[in-house]
Amino acid sequence: MRRLSLLCDRCAKTRTATTTPTRGNDGAMPLRVLLVDDDDRFRAAACRTLIADGVDVVAEVDNGLDVAAAAAQWLPDVILLDIGLPDIDGVEVARRLQAEDAGPVVILISTRDATYGRRVADGVAAGFLPKDELSLQAILELAPGRP
Repeated sequence: MRRLSLLCDRCAKTRTATTTPTRGNDGAMPLRVLLVDDDDRFRAAACRTLIADGVDVVAEVDNGLDVAAAAAQWLPDVILLDIGLPDIDGVEVARRLQAEDAGPVVILISTRDATYGRRVADGVAAGFLPKDELSLQAILELAPGRP
């Protein structure tokens, strides 16, 4: 497995899979997210946005082949998974993750329109979010019951 890409400012600090996340002001554990996208600039911007919302972006991956290993290593609550990855598309990755019991919630993301996104997410993911609508609130609407 290639080294996982950790690009955003907060993610770039040295971390291990056993790093204990800090509790928020309300005492709740932050939502742990694995961000999967092949666009470096998008990952950096999304990471900053999500961290500002109080999300713990535990790792970033730039390809579909490394998602399962990253999920096993970092144990995220949610995987934000780009549909258009260069090696294995996000829909196929979501299908593979779906076979795992009690795994993380998978939410597909893309710049494609919401109608297309919801159609391809149906049956393989918890839902779809357009990339320009990523936020903690939008994630929690698709992943109820997560921290």
